[in-house]
Amino acid sequence: MLGPLLFTIYISPIASIISSLGVHQQQYADDTQLYIGISHSSSGHDLHVLESALSYLASWISHNGLALNPSKSDAILLGTHKRNSSLSTVSNINVAGSIVPLATHIKLLGVTLDNSLTFQKHVKLVSQSCFFHIKALHHIRHTLDIQTASLFGHALTSSRLDYANSILYGAKSSIHTLQKIQNSLTRVVLQSDRSAPSSSLLTHLHYYQSMKELPLATLAFKAQTTSTPAYLSTLLHPYNPTRQLRSSSQSLLQPHSSHTAFGARAFRAAAPSVLNSLPIHVQSASSLPIFKRSLKAHLFK
Repeated sequence: MLGPLLFTIYISPIASIISSLGVHQQQYADDTQLYIGISHSSSGHDLHVLESALSYLASWISHNGLALNPSKSDAILLGTHKRNSSLSTVSNINVAGSIVPLATHIKLLGVTLDNSLTFQKHVKLVSQSCFFHIKALHHIRHTLDIQTASLFGHALTSSRLDYANSILYGAKSSIHTLQKIQNSLTRVVLQSDRSAPSSSLLTHLHYYQSMKELPLATLAFKAQTTSTPAYLSTLLHPYNPTRQLRSSSQSLLQPHSSHTAFGARAFRAAAPSVLNSLPIHVQSASSLPIFKRSLKAHLFK
């Protein structure tokens, strides 16, 4: 554990260097991500700023005894299908002298991102992994009691369904696909046929029936109450009405409207919408563990 910590401290100046160059960044151990907003009218200038930052970063890394491997770098243009079409002339980016073509999808911290953020590729990979384990569980289900089978189902499948699933908020087709995985798992665990309603089976095993509110609401509550992570908490603002209302005493967030369904999926728009819709006793929880328990009790009802 000491090695990664020392390496993170060693490269910590990268954050301030990149910020001074007008480019945003995120760092996870030895994985550094640079990103910038690109508009149709100034795409050339925006790309120049990003490529200049990459060149400067490569020089800094080399000067400090490290090496940047451009061949292992990935680049992707994220946006709506219409926006990506308007930027069709942008096909690659210069990473420290190496031309890196734009990819249709990349893998980031275990999540597969496609250029239109539909997450269809990610959901497909998760589905394949989950159904593989569900099929394996089905073969040995007759040798297990229901408690053990439920435990195996949670360990092998639910962990994959729960991982980073807050990013799927608003992606209805993706949520529907993952819900079918959970329904299949439930039928295997309970050894039931297709005639039984899925909702009653999920409730019997205390499986969550809707996979969109829980993770996003939890993340929003944590960002609101602990101000971490900073890049999310800065997107949330307390609701302060212009005149005294009954809602003034509640822990509401300022709504953020969006003109498109794509924009409504963003954290700054989705998080206030989900958190503000919860009952007052859930919103006003004194700690994150209490909030989780109250939220689950509310959603199971």
